[in-house]
Amino acid sequence: MWRAALACSLAVLALGGAAPAGEPAPEGPPGRSAIPLGFCFAPEMDYIPEVDGWPSCQADAFSKEAAAALEDWAGRRPWVEKQITPELVRNLSGWAKPQMQQYAAVPALSKVAFKPVAYRDEQHKLVLEGTVDTLPTHSPLVTRWLKLYLLYDVGGQRILRATVTIRGQLLE
Repeated sequence: MWRAALACSLAVLALGGAAPAGEPAPEGPPGRSAIPLGFCFAPEMDYIPEVDGWPSCQADAFSKEAAAALEDWAGRRPWVEKQITPELVRNLSGWAKPQMQQYAAVPALSKVAFKPVAYRDEQHKLVLEGTVDTLPTHSPLVTRWLKLYLLYDVGGQRILRATVTIRGQLLE
């Protein structure tokens, strides 16, 4: 059975609203009213409902929607980038703890290429996946990645949530 350890917060990320002390609010498309963005993190390999439970999709079938999501993401990225620290990544790690002690820098999120991976038709929601980094591992048969998932509301044309986690693959 999976454990529901997904931790999320709205952390007052309203466009045009108040941001955490000393930090500017993320910006969205011009003229857009205050839109909250949830920021979530899930421990390594934990179940994420929209990633693990929704139907997968063909990336090329959602190119227009993905482009709109990435336009919204461009204004939100700087704030999210500040939240994904090496300490957070080390804390998400369930395996390779000794190897992760030396993890000291998260790559710039501007370099992350996102692709559509899941779509919920009745909700008109699209999930995009991006690989932020390849992480240290505890076994030569295991590859681990720092992943970022964006939950995009196609009808509302806005990103609802950014989720950071660690995913891995065992070569057999």
